[in-house]
Amino acid sequence: MENDNVSDEAIAKTQSKIGIWMVVLFLALALFVFFMIKSQGENIDKLYFEYNGITFAPSKTGVGYDMQFFINDAQYPVIMNLRNDPRELEDIPIDIDKVKNMIIGKSQIYITINATANLTGRTTIAAKEIDYFIDNPYLYDIPVNSAFLAPTTEAGPKIDKQVIKTCEDSNENVTVIWLRLGDETAVFEEDGCVIVQGKTPDEMEIIRAADRLYLTMMGIMN
Repeated sequence: MENDNVSDEAIAKTQSKIGIWMVVLFLALALFVFFMIKSQGENIDKLYFEYNGITFAPSKTGVGYDMQFFINDAQYPVIMNLRNDPRELEDIPIDIDKVKNMIIGKSQIYITINATANLTGRTTIAAKEIDYFIDNPYLYDIPVNSAFLAPTTEAGPKIDKQVIKTCEDSNENVTVIWLRLGDETAVFEEDGCVIVQGKTPDEMEIIRAADRLYLTMMGIMN
């Protein structure tokens, strides 16, 4: 009988210990889940943000941000995409008064590159960013075409089909925007061109400069 009592007590103690460990493990798991949810919520809050009254959200394409805003008296918001967080573009200098006057009211814009500069598809993305808002019928509605600074056999269509535009082609009706690499990432006027420049050697900086122009022209950035 005593052995049976001892055995029952041992079983009871073992079950009690198992119960305590199960409670501890359950609490640990609950805390882990709580902090995971909290952490994910904080990360989501970082992705969704408001900048100068405009709502920015992760793009449905998985690249960059969608920004939502109203144009004039429209009943529904316009949603436009850009690659970069505007808070990370504030360090890029831009001569907006001069640049804006070189774009608004023009009948044609050309985006030109030096075909021998070995630029890649990243610069093409920058050109599309600029085209996206200048040629947009709800914004400036100005035709935008691509061009080269000089004829080339290294890229693009045949020479007789190439559009050649330099800063000398800018006039009261036409503005040439030159995408290039240089000493710093900036947007400025030079010899009649709007220069959208990324710091050498990173072409992603040209995209950043293009987004700086894009947002500043729209009044979202100063």
